[in-house]
Order: sequence, then C-alpha cells, then structure tokens
Amino acid sequence: MNHSSLKFFVGILMLILSSNCTLLAQDLQYDLPYDMSYYQEEIGKTFLFYVTGSNDSECWGGEENVYTIDSPLGVAAVHAGLLKVNEINLIKVKVLEGRESYPSVTRNGITSGEHESSDGSYQLSAPEPGDIANAPTTMSDYLGKFGFTFVFRVKAHKDGSIWGGKDNVYTSDSEIATAAVHAGLLKPGETGIVRLRMLEGRRAYPAVTRNGLTSHDYDDWEGSYQFVKEEEQDKK
Repeated sequence: MNHSSLKFFVGILMLILSSNCTLLAQDLQYDLPYDMSYYQEEIGKTFLFYVTGSNDSECWGGEENVYTIDSPLGVAAVHAGLLKVNEINLIKVKVLEGRESYPSVTRNGITSGEHESSDGSYQLSAPEPGDIANAPTTMSDYLGKFGFTFVFRVKAHKDGSIWGGKDNVYTSDSEIATAAVHAGLLKPGETGIVRLRMLEGRRAYPAVTRNGLTSHDYDDWEGSYQFVKEEEQDKK
C-alpha cells in the first residue's frame, strides 16, 4: 500500500473512531463542528471550541446569545459580538433545550433569521480565564490558520498514526495524542496541556524514531503543526 492509500484509510478510521468518542463533554478529544446538531442530546453540557468568525451564511435567533442548534457557530459568534469575521478564538458553547420561537435580531452587522421552533438550542459566551479546549483528533479542521497557536488539553496515547516529527513538526492530519508522545511531551495515558502552532505544508516529512515510536514518512502535504513552548506561543 502506498503512502497516499495509507493516509486515506487512516483518515477513514479516525473518522469512525472520533464519531464514537465525541458525544460527551468529559471526553478528551472532539473535533470542530460546523454547528451543534451533533451535540443536540447533550443538554446542559458546555463545550469549548476554537471558532472562526464568519458572515457567509445565516444563523437563527440570538436573544441572550441563544441560537437554534443548527446555526453555524462562526456566524453566531460574530452576531453575538464574540468574534469578528475571520478572527479565531476560543468560544464557550452550552447546549440547551429547544425554544418555541427565535426572533430575528440585528447586531454586529448581521441580521439573524426568525425561526418558530427548534429541536435544540445553544448559548454562546466568552471563555473564562484558565479555560482550555480539549484537543481535536488532528489539526485538519484548522488548515489555513497558519501562524496561529492553539492551546489544548490532551490525553496521550501511542496508538494513532503520525507523519514526520523533525523539529516537532507533523502533518496536519497526524493524531495529536500520539504526536505528543513521539515529541516527548507526554507519556501514554498522561493528560497535559500542549501548544500547537499551525504551519504551512512542507515538501517532505521524514520518518523519525524516538520515545518508543516511529513516525511515517511522507512527501508534500498541505499543512503542518508544530509543538511549541509556552514562551514561544505568540511568536510567528
């Protein structure tokens, strides 16, 4: 099997596995959603996501920062005044029961749609000091956010697939929990805080053996991430 085929099948496996581990707020890995429809049954639970502000679609509601469950997070965050368009930051999202009505609200350059009822809702708020998002499986959802540093909580394990590792730089679709072990930041089973800077893709990702793991090698790829120290996280 060539490297492209391997990455394809690993990606499918990751998708299957992540669909079984993202339902509960206490799980240590969940991937970035477009809206909160997947979490509709998690009423009363709060999640933290890095969201990118957007105005390219419609959201519904907005009173008290409460939106229909299928409102795009990026648009709702701009409407709520928590983000500007194309700005990325941590947002707190609480899942609520559906409401009988969601009136249209105009603010921050966006007029939300009116909706009579919805099966679920979510409420947006700014994170509190010390809030840290749980790590996604990989950084594939953050391609294009080059130069931005993300701070995540992750539970490390050695069972994922990773590509590269030279200078602590991995392909964007390398599993973070395993890359953290490979980089020597955490041991399998440990939970800790990691800082990841998104980088542009490289022409080559050579295999590296260290800390009991050997990464895969790969050629040209569309994006990368690098583990950085706390004092380096604001550098570009």
